[in-house]
Amino acid sequence: MDNSYFKPTETHCPHCNQGVTVDVWLIVDQDTQPDSIQSIIEGSFQTHLCPNCSKSIQEVDQPILIYRSKLHPPLLFAPALKTTLKEDQTHTLQQLVQHLMDTLDTSDDDWIMEGLKRVHWKQLPIILSEAT
Repeated sequence: MDNSYFKPTETHCPHCNQGVTVDVWLIVDQDTQPDSIQSIIEGSFQTHLCPNCSKSIQEVDQPILIYRSKLHPPLLFAPALKTTLKEDQTHTLQQLVQHLMDTLDTSDDDWIMEGLKRVHWKQLPIILSEAT
């Protein structure tokens, strides 16, 4: 079962000057989304194509929760770059963890909080390439 989750997000294309909606992945299940993991390693994960002009919209600022069921820690969380630590912990992280728990159909969150590692976006490619 794929535990990944995306949210349609409004952004702006700097090339055609249009507002566009892109699918921003907020939870990536490493077991079922190897292409997404590879794009994080390659540095293209936050880049989206504009549906109007087909040019790249660079670096949509987004948080990401990576679920790695067979590895420790099982969760990697990289916050959006323009948020505070308090916003990450009290809003975004809790919502993403709750969404993951709902898809996993579990209320036991002890393993999640014990196995959660907060990382910077720049660390993700290194961590993920070492784990593959």
